[in-house]
Amino acid sequence: MAFTLHGAPLSPFVRKVMYLLTLSKTEYSLKIVAPGLMPDNFVNISPLKKIPVLQENDWHQADSSVICNYLIETLENDALTQLIPATAKSRAHMRWLEKFADYELAKWMSVTVFRQRVIKPTFGKEPNEERIQEALSQHLPPLLNYLASQLGTQDYFVDNCFSLADIAITSQMVSFMHGGERINNDRWPTLSAYFERMLAQPIWQALVQREQVTLNKLRNSRAPL
Repeated sequence: MAFTLHGAPLSPFVRKVMYLLTLSKTEYSLKIVAPGLMPDNFVNISPLKKIPVLQENDWHQADSSVICNYLIETLENDALTQLIPATAKSRAHMRWLEKFADYELAKWMSVTVFRQRVIKPTFGKEPNEERIQEALSQHLPPLLNYLASQLGTQDYFVDNCFSLADIAITSQMVSFMHGGERINNDRWPTLSAYFERMLAQPIWQALVQREQVTLNKLRNSRAPL
């Protein structure tokens, strides 16, 4: 089995897949493909021109959620199978929270804050701080209120067990952190403490340290604003 992961490690969706591959100690190679800098033929393996794409020999699969579930189903790795809750209702809730992270949190944490603060300056463009502040003050608070209600007093979101939902949510929070923001501890103390617990995990630490190297390279190579 030879896996190639097509994508950029700073992407929260690529990060999510990398977490599973690292957790299962699965060997893979990373082929850098960045949004906006994709080769013309990338559409052949990703019809929507989105990352990541997992390649296994001549087979390709796009979409991080689909890829993660494929890895869980096929690798027969205990660490991965434990990411899926035991009951149908809990599995449904886990999938909902994963989608919530991928579609709702991503819109403001990654697509807005991270992209404005990190990606745009890389191309010599000023970040739109007005848009960032709108995300921080108007759009994110209701989402974080909801997450806090779902976490409650638990350590993890579903059945108090670490699951794919936690990986998806934390991955977006990492992008938020790279964009210079953290969960406000005064307003959402349980979410702030949750993120710090996630960051203390060895796999998250390794991924974030690797990404810091990439971030430093981007900052050093930026065109003048």
